[in-house]
Amino acid sequence: MGLNTLFIGHSIITLDRVDSTNNYLHWLLSKNAPAEGFIVRAVEQYAGKGQRGNSWLSQPGVNLTFSLLLEPKFLPLSEQFWLTKALALGVAGFVSAMAPSATVAIKWPNDVYVNDRKIAGILVENSLEKSAIKYCIAGIGLNVNQDSFDPSLPNATSLKMLSGKNCDLTMCLENLCVSIEKFYLELRHAEYKRIDAAYHKLLYKKDVLHNFLLDGKAVQGTITGVSAQGHLLINAKNGSELIVKDTIEVRDVKHLVFL
Repeated sequence: MGLNTLFIGHSIITLDRVDSTNNYLHWLLSKNAPAEGFIVRAVEQYAGKGQRGNSWLSQPGVNLTFSLLLEPKFLPLSEQFWLTKALALGVAGFVSAMAPSATVAIKWPNDVYVNDRKIAGILVENSLEKSAIKYCIAGIGLNVNQDSFDPSLPNATSLKMLSGKNCDLTMCLENLCVSIEKFYLELRHAEYKRIDAAYHKLLYKKDVLHNFLLDGKAVQGTITGVSAQGHLLINAKNGSELIVKDTIEVRDVKHLVFL
C-alpha cells in the first residue's frame, strides 16, 4: 500500500482465514518481533473477539478485521486508557470523514457508533513488563460493505448502508491507518488535553438522562464523563433530583447495557 504514514501499516500480512487476528499476532510475537505498526489482516475471522468476552461477527471478505501492533512504552500503566481513547478517536475520525453528514459517537469504552448504530469495535490487549506496557495489540473490526447482519446484531450498520455504495477495502485501510496514527502521535507528544476533550465531545449519551442495566440492576442517570483510569461516570437519579454525590464509577462490571 502507498501509505502516507510514518510507520502504521507499512508492513501487513493478509490471512485468508483465521480464528482471531489478535490471537495470530500474539502467536507471531512469540516467534519474532515485528516492527511497531505491523498489521495482521483477515479476509475471514471466524472467532473474532470483542469486549468482555463477546464475539465479533463479520461477514467474510466485505469488512475490515485486523490487529495492529503498537509499543506505547511512553505510557505509565496507570495511564493506559489514554491509548484506548486515541485508538477510538482514530477510528471515529475515519468514519466521520467517510460519513460527514452522520452523527458519529464513541460508546464507552471504545465502540464507534453512527446514528445510534454500531459500526466498529476495538479490543485493546496490553502486554505488561514490570511497570510498563511492553506492547499493545489492538484488534479492530469495521463494518464496510456488509448490508445485512445476524439477528443477534440488531443495531449494526456499515459504511455501505450509510452511503449506498461499496467502498474499496484497501483504500479504507490506508485512510484508517492515517487517522489512527494522527491520534497516536498526539498521544506520543502528550497532547492529553486535546485527546480528552475530543473523546468526551464524542462520548455516546453524555449529559443525557438515560436508562442503564448495570449487572442486572436498573439504573437511571446521566453520563458525566470517563475517569482518568477509564471508568465510566454516571450520576444516578433519585426521584426528581440528580444526586451528584451518588455518582457511580462503573469499573470491573460484567454487563452494562444502554437501554
